[in-house]
Amino acid sequence: MKEKTLGILGGVGPLATIYFEDLIIKMTDAASDQEHIPMLVYNHAQIPDRTAYILDSSQPNPLPVMQRDARMLEQCGCDVIVIPCNTAHYFYEEIQKSVNVPILNILEETVSHCEQTIPDLKKIGVLATEGTIRSQAYQQIIEKHGLSCELPTEDELKTLMDIIYNQVKAGKEVDIYAFQHIIHEMKKRGADAVVLGCTELSVIKKDFNIDRYDVVDSLACLAGASIRFCGKTIKKD
Repeated sequence: MKEKTLGILGGVGPLATIYFEDLIIKMTDAASDQEHIPMLVYNHAQIPDRTAYILDSSQPNPLPVMQRDARMLEQCGCDVIVIPCNTAHYFYEEIQKSVNVPILNILEETVSHCEQTIPDLKKIGVLATEGTIRSQAYQQIIEKHGLSCELPTEDELKTLMDIIYNQVKAGKEVDIYAFQHIIHEMKKRGADAVVLGCTELSVIKKDFNIDRYDVVDSLACLAGASIRFCGKTIKKD
């Protein structure tokens, strides 16, 4: 079987892209360097902010840049492309139309993972950027799977945006107590699983070693899907 090369359209944000690469390597069942997946990474941090455009279309549009980046990855020989950014999937269909290779969808992979791993799943809580929440990207996929969706309150969303933009993206100390409080409140409101629907939140899960089966890391779900698509096996542990 032909070895598949994974193209990573990254930089959205840069830290999450590096963590995604780390996940791919650590999650792959490989006994040597040669058994790992070939990856081509474009850590393009200059892509215009996705949430800014979704909330205000007069802001710079990231779509043409991401389409150009996807075509570049395809031309360089990538067999499949991933975008380690939930908010960027607002543009998923248009980016997919611009290339002839498949682009794995982090939202679909995350909801499917919840279905497979959370017992008696009925409601998924989503922690994400304002752009992802306002675009209803997760809500539509969750409802398509016959599940209900719990969203952050306006105050919780404001806190999440501060954590994402002014703490993680800015390289500042994270208010982990505020973050965990939002998860706690989501669970109190009936969420069977809480999805970290922003890859900066995935970085928090790693940095603070949040090891809960019901707090689902979208970046890890995408990493697992990438490994399987490229014909490799995920480590059992």
